[in-house]
Amino acid sequence: MVSFNKNKIISHPIKKIYNLVADVKKYPDFLPWCTNVEIKELTKKFIITEVKVGFQNINETYVCKVLLYPKERITLEYISGPFEYLEIDWKFKKVSKNKTDVRFFCNFKFESIFLRLCTSFFLEDAVEKMVDAFEKKLNN
Repeated sequence: MVSFNKNKIISHPIKKIYNLVADVKKYPDFLPWCTNVEIKELTKKFIITEVKVGFQNINETYVCKVLLYPKERITLEYISGPFEYLEIDWKFKKVSKNKTDVRFFCNFKFESIFLRLCTSFFLEDAVEKMVDAFEKKLNN
């Protein structure tokens, strides 16, 4: 099981940060290990996606429902794939016009013992790098 929390004040408006996290189709452009995102269904309240990830010689696909709470929160409901469970939650709180308090939570466990063993040495670092990739994208 990998559980990760990160809380950070980011010097960008809440709308810009929220829009970046909500734009799941662009994740392969800047997120390490995310190789493709296919939108299966899109509404104003949620997005159903099929996400392909790859690291080392492991390639997996999972399906999830991304729930959208404009400028407040984005949370993920796991539907299917290689995980026993997967939880991702982004919370956004306006600090000032150009500062946002971002809270990120991720918790998951692979079903396969093989995947758990193969990824156990670097997965927490990988999640940290993933979160940092969002901030780097904001600054580009």
